[in-house]
Amino acid sequence: MIGRAAHTSMARGPAILFVESHASDRVLSTLLLQREWPGAAITIAADPLAFADAVAAGTADVAVIAADVRWAKVGDLIAAVKRRSARTAVVLFGDEADIAAHALNPGLACEGVIRRSSAGFLALAAVLREVTERSGRAAGQPEPAAADLPPLRAERPDQEMRDVALVVSHDLREPVQQIVRLARRVGEGDAGRADAVLPQVLECAEHAGRALDRLIEYLTVTGRPVTPAPVDLNGCLNEAIEHLRGAIDQSGAEIRAVSLPDALGDADQIVHLFQNLLSNAIKFRGSERPVVTINVERRGDQWLLAFRDNGIGIPPASAERIFELGKRLHTRDEYPGAGVGLALCRRIVERHGGRIWGEPRDGGGSTFYVLLPRAPADVARLA
Repeated sequence: MIGRAAHTSMARGPAILFVESHASDRVLSTLLLQREWPGAAITIAADPLAFADAVAAGTADVAVIAADVRWAKVGDLIAAVKRRSARTAVVLFGDEADIAAHALNPGLACEGVIRRSSAGFLALAAVLREVTERSGRAAGQPEPAAADLPPLRAERPDQEMRDVALVVSHDLREPVQQIVRLARRVGEGDAGRADAVLPQVLECAEHAGRALDRLIEYLTVTGRPVTPAPVDLNGCLNEAIEHLRGAIDQSGAEIRAVSLPDALGDADQIVHLFQNLLSNAIKFRGSERPVVTINVERRGDQWLLAFRDNGIGIPPASAERIFELGKRLHTRDEYPGAGVGLALCRRIVERHGGRIWGEPRDGGGSTFYVLLPRAPADVARLA
């Protein structure tokens, strides 16, 4: 809505102010937030008048402000929000360069930062939830009692896959448009020799290819139904190790595992589960060569597998966030990746009726626990 704040009536969820000049980003962000909180109040400020109206209302629990707003300085926008309502949390949203340009400004009182990328869009709702819950700003949402919390994340496969497709297609738009612009420059003779433009074209194509790979990986694994059958976990582990042979040899990683029982599930998906857990341990290794120890014990009608590593560990406060699709705790320069691996692990485990969680280890490293259903034949053999 031009010139006025577009407002959605609130039933549940935080009141969100979104300050963004790019129409496509506004549409995508609103879709994702409304799917997470169908009744949330979402106010879109695309111009100065709409922003003034929203700030005057002073009802936002959290304000998401784009770092490249064209009609105002980001610092002035944040200051205006804070002056009107000090309780409103502020999250800065933008490209790497835009965020870096504001990062050293002491006047930016931000509670969070989200990068404008497929991973950032997928993490948007999770970051806003964390910010509002941490600060106690979510209006009308009392802290839930532990007994009221569901033991497992709600199953939303169709919605989740639509969200992945939305953000990846959005992420593809920029490199594809850049390739088209470069090709036109070459055709018009404005870019000089074609080989001067070729590296830029290749970089854009690789960006687009990585976005497609993320989409294909996620949808291939989670889009296929689980067909329960007895699964040899030793065989699944050996296959996962062979898939990672190059990374294991390059890092000098050592995988130590006890003899594993049979579980009930889908062998291909469990191979992918093991492969992502091992890959995660190798990627986030410390100064020593990675060592992963795998143990198992019986828990009623389930097997509890423990993957212990000697890597950099996980902050206790982030033990749940690392399983959010697209969520990253480190920059791509530090550790490459799309923030998909552990989200895939959780989807696989929960689709098997199990559960997965991670904990930091004393002295460094992490332990990832996985609950999988036992195969009936194992009851007598391993009782």
